Amino acid sequence: MEKPKRPVLGVIAAEANSIEQRQILRGIIEQAQAYGYNTAIISNIFNQHLEKEDISLGCENRIYELINSDEFSAFIVIPEAFQEECLKRQIADLLRNRDVPVICTGQYIEEFDLSPSCYINTSDENDIEEAVSHLIEAHGFRDIDILTGPKHVENSLKRTNGYRAALKKHGIEVDEKKIHYGDYWMNSGKDLVDKYASGLLPMPQALVCANDYMAYGVLDAFVEKNISVPDQISVIGYEYVGHRTLHTPLLTTYQRNREELGRTAVRMIRSRLGDSENSVFSPPRGWLVTGSSCPCSLNRAEYYKELSTEKSKADYEFWHLFSPLDQKLTESQNLNEYISILGSYHWLIRSASNIFLCLYSNWYESNPQPSDIIICRSIMPWLDNTPFNISRFSFSEIFNLDSDPVSYYFAPLFFGNKLLGHMIIRYDSPDCYDDIFRNWIKSVSNSLEFLRMKNDIQYLTRCQNLSETRDTLTGMYNEIGIEKAYQTAVPHGNKELYFVLLKVCLFDETVSSIAADTRVAAIIDASKAVSKFCGNHDISARISENTFVCIVQSNAGSEVISDCLSAILSQHRKYMEIFGMDTFVCVTEKCGGSSYKDVLAKCTAEAEKKYHEISEKRVISHFKEMSDMRNFVYIDPAATFDTENLHVRFSGSVGYFRSVYKQCFGISFHKDCINARIAKAKYYLSTTTISVIEISEKCGYFDSKYFLRQFNATVGITPIQYRSLFNG
Repeated sequence: MEKPKRPVLGVIAAEANSIEQRQILRGIIEQAQAYGYNTAIISNIFNQHLEKEDISLGCENRIYELINSDEFSAFIVIPEAFQEECLKRQIADLLRNRDVPVICTGQYIEEFDLSPSCYINTSDENDIEEAVSHLIEAHGFRDIDILTGPKHVENSLKRTNGYRAALKKHGIEVDEKKIHYGDYWMNSGKDLVDKYASGLLPMPQALVCANDYMAYGVLDAFVEKNISVPDQISVIGYEYVGHRTLHTPLLTTYQRNREELGRTAVRMIRSRLGDSENSVFSPPRGWLVTGSSCPCSLNRAEYYKELSTEKSKADYEFWHLFSPLDQKLTESQNLNEYISILGSYHWLIRSASNIFLCLYSNWYESNPQPSDIIICRSIMPWLDNTPFNISRFSFSEIFNLDSDPVSYYFAPLFFGNKLLGHMIIRYDSPDCYDDIFRNWIKSVSNSLEFLRMKNDIQYLTRCQNLSETRDTLTGMYNEIGIEKAYQTAVPHGNKELYFVLLKVCLFDETVSSIAADTRVAAIIDASKAVSKFCGNHDISARISENTFVCIVQSNAGSEVISDCLSAILSQHRKYMEIFGMDTFVCVTEKCGGSSYKDVLAKCTAEAEKKYHEISEKRVISHFKEMSDMRNFVYIDPAATFDTENLHVRFSGSVGYFRSVYKQCFGISFHKDCINARIAKAKYYLSTTTISVIEISEKCGYFDSKYFLRQFNATVGITPIQYRSLFNG
């Protein structure tokens, strides 16, 4: 399995596009790139506070299962934005199971107190002390109030302590009546201004707000009350959350140095990885961003930078609002067309250098559990859009595409309570997607589900079971019919009853109206193989979209029975051309008096195990080329011994070809060629009455004695004995 060629630093965030997280992320990414690390940010999109009845909306939080990937060298957590207590505990448990360094940044959250990780943060107390000291030293104010957060919140108390420390430092007596408690939102500011304006509280020379949102509420309320800022009172905020241009006058605020906090976290990770010496942590100091709400002169450079950001955001919001992306995606008929449309509107995600659509291989199923295989492709029109398979927790094939360290954002693709996959957005510089991306990915998810449903409806209109006991597509029993038949099935003579389960059309990677037709054709062809296997004496059924069941009487044994049905299916050309080998699994169990549900559950579990075994091999390099080669071998086994002719279809050497082939299928190429011929012989022996000599010729053997020896060596019995197992 390919490994990352440089360390990958995982960052666990919530609603990563919000300004508080972006400030830390910029510092993390800058420092990581300086050290030659890749950064992979794992974040939900909406970060909703969920009630119990809305639990299905929490599907997006399954993105954090990626913490299980062993490709991450270390983790930095930004815990303060997480809202769900249950989610905090789940993420903390996932991190505890990883034996890698973990650093938590920002506000202390008890659930993320993970030994031996550590917490680092800026100092709220020091920052507020500097902000209050500015009012005292720069403007001579001594009558200063503070609007802080709730009394029971730790950072509210820290910010209040900073206020007290500044007053004491300058010889000003602390009056507890000048400390006001709010809830960190704008209504707190409005409520306080109402008390000032009514005379309930004396209005001070200056007011320090413990965050910008409360300060914005204060400014808006002062405008309504016709109280002039800063002529009658000065106001300072804290945190610098942006959006200052939406309020008047322009707020003076104190910015926490969260970028340096992010850089410090990476330095600490580097030391824990053994690449540098440990250093003593000191909370990084912030700085005052001046506006017009105190007597300071406006910092025009900072203002113009902020104004440019707001203008750019407004432009993208306008472009997205009037973009026909939703309609075009909804009209798409297949996945390739869908991806082409996505690529046409990639520019709505500002500054992204590449975007990967990564879907679970079974995303199109109605109620899938995410498979272990993910099918990825770039959507960028100028890049290679060829899909490639990766395992669920392995992203090296993407990480290793870039020669320089970059950052990747992992965002969930989901609809309702169904996880479809995720988007991976690459940035070459320290940047992050913005609010527009939240709308963009919502359009992507909704239209992807619409595409699935649209083609599922086309499929279901052809395949729905209109009979109580019969499947109208194949004429076989449906699940109701086979269960009734199972209850009355009785073996004849000395034979025993066996339950055979066949799952077909695995790893279907296309969804379109055309693909729906080809799936129907493949399933019909597979049903013909099952009917041939069962003949006139055994019972067959199609119990779900891609699952067949047989109840057979035999003395052949479970493995021989499964192998026979697999051999028969491998000779059905239409199915093989559409899907091929390694897209079906067959399991057989002796009934032995077990109930239908019990034997079905046992076979289903074994089939799932075989499915996962095949899934794991599909991520091997060149698997697709080897699979195509194997399909060619089984479709026309008589031609397969011209090995050099087959080898030229592969770009590597003959030796490398043989090595990769055996790695993919657990058998040498030469031996598989023999097996393909023997499979064809098994097909004729079990479904026809033609002579062994004729069969040997049809399988490419011109010497029937050589055929007899090779069949006996491969199967363990003679062709006549094999035929008697199924026709006796």
